Amino acid sequence: MPNKQLNKQIDDKGSKITPKQPCEVAIWHILPCIRACLARELVNMDLTQQKAADLLGITQAAVSQYVGEKRGNIRSRDNQTYHMVLELAEDLVAGEVKDISKRICKICKRIQHNPDVLQSCGVPESQADRINIC
Repeated sequence: MPNKQLNKQIDDKGSKITPKQPCEVAIWHILPCIRACLARELVNMDLTQQKAADLLGITQAAVSQYVGEKRGNIRSRDNQTYHMVLELAEDLVAGEVKDISKRICKICKRIQHNPDVLQSCGVPESQADRINIC
């Protein structure tokens, strides 16, 4: 393998930066932001954390971390994207969602096209232009 391919980038702290695949970046950054927003909205609709967890297919402990902003913290909102999250939460409560994955993918795709929200979800700037999944 040529040496050029073995070179690793170094960040400002002298640590090696390992390039991540676009789907990996989405799973580590975007999906937790979507789940956190959904969990908070469901709990704000007076659902228990356990009921919210059941609807989202995650654990009650994960919902607790999302609600407590220990995980999936989003610092800025795009109104149109957040409306999609709110609408999904309402539809989940009403039992009108047949496939949550398709709806989450639509939200993820919208986030991928908004650099401010990507950054807010913690997506590294160096990775933001590479994400094109869902």
